[in-house]
Amino acid sequence: MPMKHKTNDPSDPSFKPLMRSLTLELFIYAPLVTIYFIVVLHFLKDPLIQLYQEGSTSYAFITLILILAQGVLLEVFTSWLLRRIGLR
Repeated sequence: MPMKHKTNDPSDPSFKPLMRSLTLELFIYAPLVTIYFIVVLHFLKDPLIQLYQEGSTSYAFITLILILAQGVLLEVFTSWLLRRIGLR
């Protein structure tokens, strides 16, 4: 029996909730990423510049940790918020 492949067909009943969740996540992520950028720029600009000038390896490691922390925190917060709203 051949398997049916899912498509991004707007008539698919699972497509509409998926797009609604995606849209909400984008509206949540955009301000949070902007706030994160402003906070990091304000508080960590000078230490990151100094770290970059002292050694690019440690700078790369620290910035990688910051990127991973941002992703994890945003995902946890967004998932919590969407569950609280009742979408997941």
